[in-house]
Amino acid sequence: MKALLVLLILLALAGAALYYSFPSLFNPLNHATIEKEFIASIPAIFRTKGGNLELAGFTATETFMRSDTAKLPYFNWNIPGATTTVVIRVPVIYRYYVPVLGEWNINVVNHTCLIYAPELRPTLPPAIQTDSMKISTIEGPLSFSGKTQQAKLLQSITPQLEKNAKDSAKVKFVREEARKTVAEFVQAWLLQRQVWGENKIENIKVFFKGEGDSTAVSVNPVADTAVSEMKEP
Repeated sequence: MKALLVLLILLALAGAALYYSFPSLFNPLNHATIEKEFIASIPAIFRTKGGNLELAGFTATETFMRSDTAKLPYFNWNIPGATTTVVIRVPVIYRYYVPVLGEWNINVVNHTCLIYAPELRPTLPPAIQTDSMKISTIEGPLSFSGKTQQAKLLQSITPQLEKNAKDSAKVKFVREEARKTVAEFVQAWLLQRQVWGENKIENIKVFFKGEGDSTAVSVNPVADTAVSEMKEP
């Protein structure tokens, strides 16, 4: 009996040693999993033909909230003390651009250069500064869904931010700064061709596609020293 017990112990030790030394023998390869992980590791390469001209942007702290109360089965009644509320605050960077190969129209009238630029567009998705993200979860004494509600709220952030970036109020908020950037860009181009200055082109007026002519304002960019000294090569 003792000999059998010793033999079983030795076999168990040998099996354990074999398991830790050659784990692949006990965990055969899952080819479906390997294929899935391999495909997921391949980077999806894309590019923007002609590139984008980034014009302006701003940073805002966005707040997202989700509240859920567990209900009594069959009756659909809220259970007192079973409410979970999750609040996420995160700084977001919104950026706006125009496509370089978009439709540009340029006209000169009475020393004023009229620039009709492509539509001002948001860069999507907006950038989230996760290092400054703050998450607060408030759970009632009978609530145990904090992690679930938090995960659902996190998943909803990017789609909501994309909607925010397209909002006409945010586009309007950044449009005037974007207009100045286009004017500065055009002025530098005109300086290189020595057609900017007195009795030449003296003013720039920028319009974005989608806005009426009456909404645009004249922009007189003030060239800094580096720009004003640019010469024709």
